[in-house]
Amino acid sequence: MNDDERAMMILEKSIYEAKRILEEKHIFRPFAMILDQNGTIRRLENEIEDMQASYRELHDEIMAHVQMRETVDIIVLLTNASMPEQLVDEGVESTIRVHLEERSQQHKAIPSRYIYVPYQLQRLAGEERVEARLFHPQAVSFPAEFFSKNA
Repeated sequence: MNDDERAMMILEKSIYEAKRILEEKHIFRPFAMILDQNGTIRRLENEIEDMQASYRELHDEIMAHVQMRETVDIIVLLTNASMPEQLVDEGVESTIRVHLEERSQQHKAIPSRYIYVPYQLQRLAGEERVEARLFHPQAVSFPAEFFSKNA
């Protein structure tokens, strides 16, 4: 599996996990998935009530994790967010925001991305079940936070 395929695999896995949680709980708490070079996926989450504090704590934990382990290959950090105003399409404002960083992309000028996956929760006709309808993702690039430029 090449670097792009590995990134797509962890990205898809994390988005579908967020979708599953949204359908079950109608909101999800921030969580991260870290893919090591050997293919091991480690999930990070916490029980901090405040969503922003939970996200910051995960961010700091990932920073420490990357500094301790040179085998970290790909990081995804997800949170439930509002779509940035300039990206709102079709009036859908709720989004799964994925912070994606890949060690293999650190040679690029702007190697990291936020991928916004807009969604709507919809109750299925005649059912109690709620479905999270995902819309076309949009990406915004920015400088790396977790990997150093020399990674």
